[in-house]
Amino acid sequence: MRVPRVASLLAALACCSLLPGLLSGQSVHGRVLDANSRRAIVGALVELRDLTGKPLRIVLTSGSGNFEITTPAAGRYFYRIAAIGYAPRPPAPITVPADGLNLGDLTLSATVMRLPDLLAIGHGKFCGKSKVPDETFDRILESANTSLEIIAATIDSRRVGFDVLEIHERSLYSAMGAIVIADSMTLPLARWPVQSIDPDSLRAFGFGREVRPGDPGSREYYGPDPRVLFADWFLASHCFSLDKVKAGAETLHVRFAPAAKSKLIDIGGELLLDAHNLALLQFSFTHRNLPSWMPDQASGGDMEFQQLASGLWIAASWSIWAPVERLPGPNNPAEVAGRTETRGHVIKVYLGGVDSTGVKTDSAH
Repeated sequence: MRVPRVASLLAALACCSLLPGLLSGQSVHGRVLDANSRRAIVGALVELRDLTGKPLRIVLTSGSGNFEITTPAAGRYFYRIAAIGYAPRPPAPITVPADGLNLGDLTLSATVMRLPDLLAIGHGKFCGKSKVPDETFDRILESANTSLEIIAATIDSRRVGFDVLEIHERSLYSAMGAIVIADSMTLPLARWPVQSIDPDSLRAFGFGREVRPGDPGSREYYGPDPRVLFADWFLASHCFSLDKVKAGAETLHVRFAPAAKSKLIDIGGELLLDAHNLALLQFSFTHRNLPSWMPDQASGGDMEFQQLASGLWIAASWSIWAPVERLPGPNNPAEVAGRTETRGHVIKVYLGGVDSTGVKTDSAH
């Protein structure tokens, strides 16, 4: 059985190349600043959309807050700006002439969460197709989504290079105890750390399935990405709730779980955010609706995120695991015979990024 894979953010951004020179057309450029301090915001996301709202391209702002994004042709578009720790600017229309467009200085206001607002939510919760019950709660979910978008875009932009220590471990259970087989390797990180299947397949078949129907040993488990976690169909089929916030809290815990019973394997989990600026710090999930003979949390995953001194955010560590299934025999029931797990964490960051051939171009931190 293969190790579970978490769905890639990069597939969601496949149509939005971050590399310069891949589109010919008119240039739109500007600078993104903090509205209060007027300092440059590093790693802010600038997204170009067509008039239907379809994403066309995404870029990140430089160390000086500047950005340049190329349109396919002159004409009307929408652009959106967002940054971790800031209230996003809603999509705004622009008309790009043949000689390009300078948007000048664009500002974002830092997100500041007030304790009274958080306390007013109480145990905020919404399920299924019900409306998000509170504007503050809606901001929390939007900020989590923005964090994941930007962290994925940072990897894809190649402005930062990574070396990762990855460990693969397989534990087999026996009457004498567990036998553990493990190996590790150091490799560059050029895409979202863990992969999965297309979200439409997740929606139709669930977050776990037998690749060969009737063969439990071929079962695979999958996890979510922003295309899933904040998609309309996922929100319509899950409950989101905020743990009660106490005075002095440094973090916010947002939990999600299936809204109704289903025969399909589903997921539930938790988003951990900074209580002050709503930056996403951790994400975890476990599979639900597993076979009755499997223990809770037999399969799942987690990720931790970190801000670099440069201001950019990265996926700092991750782990995914799944059970090894022993198939039923004439005198034996099906049971969990072990566990497979893949863990990884960033051990070096190359602030100069990597060139087109993948070569690191600056010193490591």
